[in-house]
Amino acid sequence: MKMTGASTRRRLEAATVSTTGHFGAMTRHRIFAAAAVCLAPVAVNAADPLSNLPFNLAGGTPNLDLRLRYEHVKIDGPLAAPMTEDEADALTARVRLGYTTGKWNEFDGQLEFEGLTSIGDDEDYNDFDNGRAAYPVIADAKMDEINQAWLRYAGLPKTQIKYGRQRILLDNQRFVGNLGWRQNEMTYDAALLTSTFIPKTTFTYAYLNNVNSFRFFDFAPAGSPAELGTDLDIKAHLINAQVAVLDKKLVVTAYGYLLDFDEIPSGAPSARQFADSQTFGARITGAIPVQAFTLGYALEYADQQDYEDSTSVVDADYSLFEASVGYGAFKGTVGYEILEGDGAAYSFQTPLATMHAHQGWADQFLITPVQGLERAYVSATATLGEVGLTATYHQFESETGGLEYGDEIDLLASYTVIESLVLNAKYANYSADDLPTAGTPAQPFDTEKFWVYAEYKF
Repeated sequence: MKMTGASTRRRLEAATVSTTGHFGAMTRHRIFAAAAVCLAPVAVNAADPLSNLPFNLAGGTPNLDLRLRYEHVKIDGPLAAPMTEDEADALTARVRLGYTTGKWNEFDGQLEFEGLTSIGDDEDYNDFDNGRAAYPVIADAKMDEINQAWLRYAGLPKTQIKYGRQRILLDNQRFVGNLGWRQNEMTYDAALLTSTFIPKTTFTYAYLNNVNSFRFFDFAPAGSPAELGTDLDIKAHLINAQVAVLDKKLVVTAYGYLLDFDEIPSGAPSARQFADSQTFGARITGAIPVQAFTLGYALEYADQQDYEDSTSVVDADYSLFEASVGYGAFKGTVGYEILEGDGAAYSFQTPLATMHAHQGWADQFLITPVQGLERAYVSATATLGEVGLTATYHQFESETGGLEYGDEIDLLASYTVIESLVLNAKYANYSADDLPTAGTPAQPFDTEKFWVYAEYKF
């Protein structure tokens, strides 16, 4: 592995799933006490004898995901030390190679490796770990790691339990996702229970004790030498219940996400983003056919408060209003999203979200400013044979204080060469007005990003 020092220690600790690792005995017993009673008869009266185990293990499915990507970033505005360059370029290659076993007595498992490297001798970008702080950030650091390593049991009625390092996606990933846009996705060391036992209902519960992040964090106290690591120790409960009240016409989701981070990265913006919090909310979605059209809607509200040993007071709300109309290969969407902030100390945060998909592809609002954020947007998509087209316009303002942050245009064109191979070109242009994104540097700056990439997977 391409790791040294504290980074090595943190990655090895997070990648090891054992009774003495992140999944402590007390946590495991609490989550799986009931499941153990159900699993005990399986070991005694196995439907598949032990002699079949090698054949079941060998009868699995491999998976491969290759992505080659060029990314260009240009910022236009006053630079703050140590940044002295206003452009960055990165050509990176990512590979995921995994294997999912066949089932034996309703057990199966997966082991997946992920590796990322840069192509070329020059690294004219800051990936958080390469020491190139003079350049703008492209958060795709070189790495080799275990991306997923889990064991699953599906022997309970319409219920499965998965334990280990895994990918977790909830709803539209506004609160919990994998940040799959980055070359190194975010996965979780977790115990996950998913059940459809109740008719028209999908119930999900997860207990997390580590976030295997895509980026490097500095855990050293202010003024100390950097102590970089990609793992965030956490004690988190994720609860999500989705009910199809009227099939796809009315779907109601209720959720609660309780996040208790053990160690918070240094720096004011990160400390605010990773403050312990409890978030409870509801989401209502639906798609209604009207003659040749499909009318869609989404309404969502959530309340966020401080939790456990949070050192900051958190009291903020989240709201979403969205409507869409589809006609054949075309779809148009308008929406309005609000993340509250008090203007001084706190704001609504979503540290486990796939934010790239929700707040503009230029990634200017990964940490919600203390003044909050209001986003109005309109989007149009079209699928024309093997070609997909997307155009989105965002307007960003503060929720309090009357500030106009700026606006952004996002464009995407994709072409499916064959079922497993897709070529893409993507562009984001953020024009700043009153404030930058997270308060550093202290003046507004415009940002352009451009990507060309190919992805092959099966």
